[in-house]
Amino acid sequence: MKENKENWNAIYSSIKEKKPVYDLWLDRYKDILDKSKEQPIIDLGCGAGGSSLYLTERGYKVIACDNSEEAINIVNNFLPQVKTIQMDISKTLPFEEESIEVIIAELSLHYFSEETTKNIIKEIKRVLKPGGHLIGRVNSINDMNYGAGSEEEIEKNFYLTKAGYKRFFGEEDIGYYFRDFIIEVCEEKSIMRYGNEKRALEFVVRKL
Repeated sequence: MKENKENWNAIYSSIKEKKPVYDLWLDRYKDILDKSKEQPIIDLGCGAGGSSLYLTERGYKVIACDNSEEAINIVNNFLPQVKTIQMDISKTLPFEEESIEVIIAELSLHYFSEETTKNIIKEIKRVLKPGGHLIGRVNSINDMNYGAGSEEEIEKNFYLTKAGYKRFFGEEDIGYYFRDFIIEVCEEKSIMRYGNEKRALEFVVRKL
C-alpha cells in the first residue's frame, strides 16, 4: 500500500548509513535452514537486511526482496554478495512454481487486508517445494506498543495507524491463514524494535 511504502522509504533513508543488525531468533531453525544449503533462501520483505546478514554470515545464499527502494539500497550497500529484487510482495512472486526450499518473512506479512494476505500466502505456497518451510514473525494482537487494538479498524485485526496499515495476529489467525500448511511452531515472543518492546508471533509452517 502506498502509505506503507512511503513510510518505510522515509525510515530506511534515515538509517541508510547504519549496518544491518539482527537478533538470533533464527538459530533454533538451523535444521530447516540447512535444507537450503545448495540454493538461495528468500528473505521476503527484507527491510534493512538483518535476516539477510544473519544468513550470509552463516554461509547461506540469499535473495532479498522488498518494496522499498531505500531498503534495497541498504542491502546493496552493505551486502553486495546478496541478490536483491525490488518488488511488491502482494503481487505475483517472481519465482518458479515449487522452486524454493525456505522463505523467511520477518515482520513483513502484517500490512495487508485479509484478501491480500490470503493471496500472498497462496503465492508463497506456489513457490515452495513440497515439504518447504516458511519461517516468520508477525505483529501479535498483544503488541500494544505498536498499535494493536487502537486507531481506525478497517476489518478485524487490521488497522489504519499513524504508521500506515497494520494487521495483528493471534494464534487462531495463524491457523486460519495457514490452514493449508502444517503449522510446526506458533509462539508469542517479546523482541526489541526501535527502542521499545514489541510482541510478535513467531511461526514456522511447512507445505504439504
